[in-house]
Amino acid sequence: MSRYEAALIHLLISAVLVSNVIGVIFWVWYPHPAFEAVGAFSMIRLLVAVDLVMGPMLTLVVYKHGKPGLKFDLTVIAIMQIVALIYGSYTLYVEKPQYLVFAVDRIEFVSKRAVDQSDIRFDELRNKRFAELIPVFARPPEDQAEYQRYLDSVMFDGKPDLESRAEYYEPWAAGADIIRHKIKPIEEIEAATPRERSNIQKAIDDYAKSHPDLGILPIGGIERDVGMLLDRNTLEILGVLDANPW
Repeated sequence: MSRYEAALIHLLISAVLVSNVIGVIFWVWYPHPAFEAVGAFSMIRLLVAVDLVMGPMLTLVVYKHGKPGLKFDLTVIAIMQIVALIYGSYTLYVEKPQYLVFAVDRIEFVSKRAVDQSDIRFDELRNKRFAELIPVFARPPEDQAEYQRYLDSVMFDGKPDLESRAEYYEPWAAGADIIRHKIKPIEEIEAATPRERSNIQKAIDDYAKSHPDLGILPIGGIERDVGMLLDRNTLEILGVLDANPW
């Protein structure tokens, strides 16, 4: 077997493994629209770089039929790939979002491990359907004394902010009026670049016919400014708009 044949076989095996992992990430761990919003692409690029590029390339470099120590070299390469695949997959798994939370004026993706499950008061917020996020309305305390206790717990006790405080979680429909009030009509989004203008127009072309009252909420907790597309009447979550929503 030539080194090119060995590298090709290595590539095909790696492609099968990585594609299966990516399928689980895309369809189960990061269901739409989480995958587009929270930046899972960066870790997937790392998986692809190590398992689909570096691994086969190293095989191409080290493989020589009958070479002493060849089995050891290939074993080291395989271990390196497996470790990278496990590390990347584990990182994505523990950070996978469970809740899509409206808090104050934005949407936040929150993982299960970030929330004290014992504080959840509504059964419908406990049971996640397969490959779906649980939409949540986080209602801040309305009583002034309770609100002050909440602020003190964040500022002085190190407790998380509203989006990760399950004691304030309510079903999405319970906050419909407040959520609807905070959604900005897509026509009011000012594009800062031609690319943003193109993205906005594409969203209008794709959704406006079936959802004439199209709007956007900012997505918080991520590195770039993007927004969540929603139907302002039904509050149906439609997708992610790659444009500054503020």
